[in-house]
Order: sequence, then structure tokens, then C-alpha cells
Amino acid sequence: MPIRSWKIGCLLVLAFSASACDSFPSSPSPAEGEHPPVVLRFWDENAGPSRTPYYKELLRRFHELHPDIEVQYTGIPVSINKVKFDVAIHSNDMPDVAGLSEAWLADYASKGVLLPLDNYFERWPEHSQIGDTFITYNRSLVPDGKLYQIPNTFNFDVFWYRTDWFREAGLAAPRTWEDFFAGARKLTDHSLPRYGYSLRGADGSITQLTSLLYAYSGITEYFTPDGKCTINHPLHVQFLKQYLSLYQINTSKSDIANGYKEMVAAFDTGRAGMIQHNFGSYNDHVQALGADKFGAELLPPGQNGKRAMVTVANGYSIFKTSRNPDAAWKLLSFLSSKESQIYWNASVGQMPTNTQAWDSDYIRNTPFLQEALAAIKDTKTGTVQVPIYLTNYTSLVKQQLEPEFQEVLAGTMPVEQFLNDWAAIMENANDEYRNRTNRIS
Repeated sequence: MPIRSWKIGCLLVLAFSASACDSFPSSPSPAEGEHPPVVLRFWDENAGPSRTPYYKELLRRFHELHPDIEVQYTGIPVSINKVKFDVAIHSNDMPDVAGLSEAWLADYASKGVLLPLDNYFERWPEHSQIGDTFITYNRSLVPDGKLYQIPNTFNFDVFWYRTDWFREAGLAAPRTWEDFFAGARKLTDHSLPRYGYSLRGADGSITQLTSLLYAYSGITEYFTPDGKCTINHPLHVQFLKQYLSLYQINTSKSDIANGYKEMVAAFDTGRAGMIQHNFGSYNDHVQALGADKFGAELLPPGQNGKRAMVTVANGYSIFKTSRNPDAAWKLLSFLSSKESQIYWNASVGQMPTNTQAWDSDYIRNTPFLQEALAAIKDTKTGTVQVPIYLTNYTSLVKQQLEPEFQEVLAGTMPVEQFLNDWAAIMENANDEYRNRTNRIS
């Protein structure tokens, strides 16, 4: 068998065997003369013990309201989620409703596999509760300007840190870049062994590095008006050199292979005093450490005094192949409702996109989310529009930039070359996209 065919076969087996399936309700077949229930397939793109139980509860609640609709839940590990969806699209075996990363929208919309939700959304009584900025942004990700996803949750990166260790060492919380670097160095104790920081060197590294670089510089333009990518700005070169000086001294050498699980495990098992990640790991930290031993600080303001944030808003889409789009919308709108958003986001530690949910007890009683809301409303805060509207953005990151970052960590590629390559890759992709769609950056 050719190697390429063997690899594709392995991916197919992996994608379809590593998913957990449940049906809501687990009920017997209908009696003779009864109408069978409508069956919907729902795929969770980031399944795991810190998320799956809450989806099962939401689907139970949904069935109570709609006993004529049965929902089959499939949980997909984040490590293979894009592969699973790509294989399903290739084989024309897509779910009805799915949680989708916003980074996939441009790709899947261009393939014509998603159902436009504009008409459903406008008729939905709660549509005005979803923040306009989220809807406008989602429309901007696709050339036709249609709405292919309803965002239900958003987050951005923070520094998670061990408050007990910082107190013992007499350190200030990492609210400034100086305090961050000082904490990483002072908390390191090779005799334990314990490191002040754990970085993400493998899967997902570029996403987190993007947030860090723009937070440090305070730059909010990913592309200049003439199409030049700002990722190789001198301030980014300066920061990345200082950041990488921590590697192997104030971080473990194995961090070069860190994905999400490995990085979070380093923090939750007491091997690292700080990590950078979004709100979504909050419950993992609570369960591992207890709420009194860790805290979160927004990435500090940039060198220009402004706060530059990369926000991520994921949500739900309906695939065009659904035989029951009206029932699928009932499920999607239920999951996007105020009550469902409060339950979901409070359970996983993220922010709802439903603006009425921002007044919930959950938000009021979570200090780092209060700080996040204040930052969003601050006139000195700007949002970096990462070009995930590029249909090949994810593949460029995974196939070119993440491997190159590992070369930088290994010392075989200079920082300047890496950032220049990154800028050139994005400029070329953006130019091709603009020429194809007549889009203006």
C-alpha cells in the first residue's frame, strides 16, 4: 500500500474511532402508529471531562422542552477535531449541528457545506441579545458576508499563576511584563524541580504566541493599510528573544513538545508557576489546585500603553446536509439562549456572547471575568483581527509556522528569520485572497 494511502487510512480510522457517542433520550423504539422522533446529530469539537458532562445536561434540558427531537451527541477530542470534520465533509457524512472553531468558518463556508443562518437569526426573539460585534465579526470572516455561526462563548488569554507561590516569594502578580519575567525567573528551582513558567511549543503554539506578541507591542493592526504584516515588527523581535531566553532555564526542555494538555498539566501538578492560556482551563485548575491557590491576570498592556487583545468567539453551525434544518435551529438557538449560555460558560469558565448574561451572578462573582469586561469596555483596549478569514490560515499555521517555531526553540532558526517568514507567508496568503475576492484589508 502506498505510504500516502496508508496515512489517509490511519486518519480515517483515528477520526471515527476516537469519538464518544450518546443519544438523548435513550428511549425504546416508538410503538406502532406513533411518529418516530426527529433525530439530530450534534458534534462537540472539543470534548473532554471538563466539558462533556455540561453538554449532556444541556441536551437533557433540550429534550424536556422538545420531546419529539432526539439528539445524538458525539464528543471529539481537540487533538483530532479538524481531521474528523474534514473527513466527514469529504465523505459527505456531516452532523446536523456542531460546535465549530471560528478559525474553520472561512474554509467550510468556501466549501459550501454550512447553512446560512441569517433568516433564522433575524426571526429569533433573542437575536438582539447576542453582541453585535460578534455577529459582525463572524460575517466578516466569509466573502459573501453571510452568517454561518452563532457564537455562544468567547475568551482571550491570561497568565494563570500560582498565587501561593508568588506570596511566598514576595513577588507582585504578573500585571506587567517586568513582573512576568521576574516571576518566571525567581520561581524556578531546579532542585525540586520546579519552573517559573511553562510554554506551549507544539500544537497551538502560534495561536498563543500571536496573543503574546501583540499584547507586548500594543499594536492592533495585523496588516498595515498597504498589506504589510506587522508580525515581524521590531518590538515583536525584541519580545520573542526575551521570551525564548526563558526556555530550558525557567521552563522545562520538554516544553518544545507541549500542546494544551501538557502545558496545563505542568501548571496543575505543581511543575510550573505560570502558564499563558485562555479562560477555558479555569475548571481544570480549580479541580487540580483549589480556587485559593491560583489566579489570573490579563496579558499586560503594551509598550505603547494600549492593551491589544486577540479574542476568540466560538459557536454553533448547521451543516447544509441536515434533513431537519428547522429542528436543528431549535437546538442551536436553545444552546445559544441566555440561560444555556450562563450555564455553559459558568461551567467551563468562559464568557458568554449574550450581553444580558453579563449581569449574571457568575460574572459578578468571578474577579478575572469582571476585569476582562472592564478591559473590553476600556477605550485604550484594541482588538487584533487575526486573518482567520483566509481559507488556508489553519493549514499555514499547522504545516509551516508551528514546525518553524520548534526550530526556533531548538536553536536552528533565528528569531528574525522566523518572524520574517511568518510575515511573508501571511502577506502572500492575504494578497491571494484579496485578488480572488476583491477584499480590502
